[in-house]
Amino acid sequence: MAALHRIGAGVEDGRPIRLGFLLHLDDDLPPDRAYREAIDLFVAAEELGYDSGWVIQRHFRQGKEHVSAPLVVLAAISQHTNRIRLGTAVLVLPLEDPLKVAEDAATLDALSGGRLELGVGSGPFPGAWEAFGQDLQSRHQRFDRSVARLHEVLEGKALNSLGEILHPPGTGVRERVWQATTGDPDLAHEAAAGAGRAGDGLQLSRAAAWRGDSVLEAQRRQAEWIDAYRSAWREPDRAPRVQVSRAVYPHPDRAAAIDLVAPGVRRWQSWLSSKRDATGLSVAEYLEADHALLGPAETLADELAADPALREATDLLVSFVPGVPTFKEHLRLLTASAKELAPALGWHPLGDKA
Repeated sequence: MAALHRIGAGVEDGRPIRLGFLLHLDDDLPPDRAYREAIDLFVAAEELGYDSGWVIQRHFRQGKEHVSAPLVVLAAISQHTNRIRLGTAVLVLPLEDPLKVAEDAATLDALSGGRLELGVGSGPFPGAWEAFGQDLQSRHQRFDRSVARLHEVLEGKALNSLGEILHPPGTGVRERVWQATTGDPDLAHEAAAGAGRAGDGLQLSRAAAWRGDSVLEAQRRQAEWIDAYRSAWREPDRAPRVQVSRAVYPHPDRAAAIDLVAPGVRRWQSWLSSKRDATGLSVAEYLEADHALLGPAETLADELAADPALREATDLLVSFVPGVPTFKEHLRLLTASAKELAPALGWHPLGDKA
């Protein structure tokens, strides 16, 4: 497919954007089988040319997810892949000891040959904060303190009176830390600027319309946060990194795609009933509010090209929620996104000519 649109702010290798995928392990499988499928999906994504693959962190099967220990899962994946970068989107840092996170991250980075992309965020789920004995209302303050500590440890600051420092060294990981901003409009602008001042990447989640705004308003707000981030950047030797996540479901027939994701929508509505007023929505209404893009790749490319946040992104992160696809369907979605959707946006695998 010839390139129809070009999105992205450009990256150092000359391409307009990098392509990653976010893996949701939310099928009703035994954990061991889910993890084996994760490995196989990352192997397939690497063969398709994806630049990166990412996993989330959810404790106690929140959101029906299996990944409570993302760095452990990525360590296993690292031993079956060679090139694809391995990311967390995101690790809930305030519920962890930043020193231990730094040790685990540096170890994974060494095992993977320097491929870890460490995305961290504050995490909104009350049940996790309760279980870890922390106050959810303090999550933003705890996140700021935890990120500062993580930076110090990865940079090699002495950790005790003996002058001991992190081992394995974390200087490479330090240059690949990403901060996920809060979705709170009152805080996100300064949070994005703070990520820029720290020299971290900026991660933005799906621009859904759950706060009363339209999807376009949510996208424009994200574009403003990106501008604040870039304005605050102070690293002359490194380029800003902006990752924007979007839910896509490429399929030749949009009606068939809606039928495929309907069970997943009902599943998400049931789980989200305590968080959002989503239970009374039809499947079509839910998909519109969640801004999940379904249908032919050409149509999805048109919608993504009109997204103001994506114009300033360096990384497009595609996810296939709320479909809860089977392994076979996951492979189809990965393939369609890499061979049909992303090329229509100007992307091509590293090493290939556009």
